[in-house]
Order: sequence, then C-alpha cells, then structure tokens
Amino acid sequence: MFSVTQSSVTGNSLCTLKPHPEILMFSSKAALQAYERRTRYPVLYKLLDVIHSIIKLIIRIILFIPLGLLWVLGKICQNALLPAAGGAVSGRLCFVRKLLQEAFHARIKHWVDEGYASSVNRVPIQSDDLFIDTLSITFPKARKDRWMLVSLGNSECFENRAILRHGDDWILNVARQSDSNVLVFNYPGVMHSKGPISRESLRKAYQACVRYLRDCPKGPQAKQIIAYGYSLGTLVQALGLNEEITDGSDGVRWFVIKDRGPKAVSAVASQWLGKIGELTIKLLGWEINSEKLSRSLTCPELFIHGVDGHSRLIGDGLFSKNNCFAAPFLSSNTSNLPGKKIPVGEQNLVHQGILQEETVQEIVAHILDHFETGDSNGTSVNGEQL
Repeated sequence: MFSVTQSSVTGNSLCTLKPHPEILMFSSKAALQAYERRTRYPVLYKLLDVIHSIIKLIIRIILFIPLGLLWVLGKICQNALLPAAGGAVSGRLCFVRKLLQEAFHARIKHWVDEGYASSVNRVPIQSDDLFIDTLSITFPKARKDRWMLVSLGNSECFENRAILRHGDDWILNVARQSDSNVLVFNYPGVMHSKGPISRESLRKAYQACVRYLRDCPKGPQAKQIIAYGYSLGTLVQALGLNEEITDGSDGVRWFVIKDRGPKAVSAVASQWLGKIGELTIKLLGWEINSEKLSRSLTCPELFIHGVDGHSRLIGDGLFSKNNCFAAPFLSSNTSNLPGKKIPVGEQNLVHQGILQEETVQEIVAHILDHFETGDSNGTSVNGEQL
C-alpha cells in the first residue's frame, strides 16, 4: 500500500454536495492507473458501467436459478447489514440532500463557535476503487497524537448523528474526556462514500482510515489510537484490525472498544432466521466472526453490554443475550488471551440507548489508565496483569 497526496488541498466544504478526494491511497500501480483513467474519462466510464450493469442483469435473468437467486439473496444480506446504503429491499436510509448538508454545517459551526470542538474538517480518502468520506474532529484539550477511529452502526451516517445527537453523543463524550481527537467515516454507499458494498470493501475502508491516521504524511501521525465500534461498527472494526499490528511494537499503541456488538454475523442471522439464515450468510461471504478475531487481538479490548439488577448479562433488544459479543468472554476465562478483556456493564442498556455518564467515565478511566502506563498490551511495567 502506498499513498499519493493531491498536489493541492481542495478544502472540501462541510456542506458540499460533491466532495473530492484529498488523500489518495492505492494498493498497486495498476489500481492507481485505473483511477487515473476513470478521472480522465468520467463520461466514458459511466457509460461502460451502465453497459456492464445491463449485461450482468441479463445474465442473472437468464441464469436466475441458481445464480440469480444467489444474487438476490446477496442483495438482501447487503440491505440487512447496511440499510444506510440501501439495496434490493429498501431505499437508502442515508442519502445526500442539500437541506441535510446545510443543517449538518450549522451544527458543526455551532460546535466550533461554542468551543466544544477546535476544528472540524472533511477529509475524503480515495483508496483504490473506494471513495471514503471522513470527518476529522479536534478538541481543545486533546493530545495531538491521540485519535479515536469511530465505526458507526448500520443505519447511521456522521451527518445524521451530528444533527440528532445534539449534546448527548456518548462516543464524542468519551473522546473529549479521554483527551482524544476523532476520525469518523461513512461506509461505502452511505452518503458521499462510494464503492462496492461488500465485506471486503468495509475492511478496506476501515484500513484506509487507519493508514491515514498512522502513516499518511498529511495525516495526524497518531501514536495512540482508540478504535471505537458501535453495533455493525464492532464487526467492521474486528475485520479491519485483523491485519494490523496492535501490540505497540511499531510505536503505535491501541485501545479497542466494542459497544453493543454481536459475536458474529451468522449468529444474528441464526437468531432471526434459524439455520437457513446462518448458512446463507456464510455461503454468500458476509460472515464476520468478531469473537474469533478478538481472541487474537493483542491490545486491551473493552466491551460494553447490558446487565440486569444482579449484574448478569442481558440482551439489548436487538441481539439476544447469547449473541452479544460479551457473552463468550463473560462465561470463560480470558487470562490466557494475548490482550486484556475489559467488560463494562450498564443496567438495562438497550441497543440504541444513550450511555449514562457514569458508564462514560468508567470507559474514560480505562483508556487513560492504559495510555498512562508504560506497556502497550494491558500489562503493567513489572509484568503483572492490570
């Protein structure tokens, strides 16, 4: 992977309807050349894309059984996992509208004018065939090298969240109180972000954001990264971090947070549709086993879950108790895992509920405790587990 920075920063407005990439990342020279051709001849390639789509549709109609059926099932899976991007079942929950962009811009301006945030900037990233729209938020007391990478839920975009979560965005509250800045991104197909909607594209989008924070010359050169995933974002996070170095050996220290995520996509499909749902997810390549990926994670990982009055795990109204990410780690010994597991329970917490301030402060305490110690994998300097 190598980066190419635009010769001049385009300065994308927060209310623009057509953002342009400011950071270019490509996995190969061939990918770079393909992007340059598309940029040079946009009309031609749009026409070719239309022709290609028509040909694929004809082939699927002719071969409806079984190939066409698999395509339909794939679109249904896509729609269920990422309704914000839309699909075969329903329209997009998050799509570009001038009024929305203006309201978003007004909210961001208020943040800066009131001193809540120091700066808010749009940083679009082109990574091979993906255009990833990201939002960079810096806070007055945050460390310049400490950043939180936020992966949102499946029906969210950062524009809607900024408008609707006025004053009660617990994710931003965790970031501010832990002296961290924030980078949040929209998934491919959501709002301005473009590209194929697939398991692979979600992984690539997340990893592009990691590279921007950590490696890009025009990026913040982060040395401490808090990976915060909510709902679907916990799965995307697990997939994206699977190939990253998280033990601190490269000079970058990590702290992972999973907020009300499932243990696996297939487990949720089984909960809703039984064995057929589970097999369909695996057959169509949408499986993400967050529990399995987590067991090899080498940095501390905090997971947020609901509990009853006796501090016992409960479902959150979307995921059953047994399908919550917390379930396998609360019921087994985790001391032999390479990274420390930190459970944080909140009484009667529902999936779309706002975290209580007490919970936020507990999370912040764990983050600060980790980054203020001399070791990067959740152990103290004398080798004892924290």
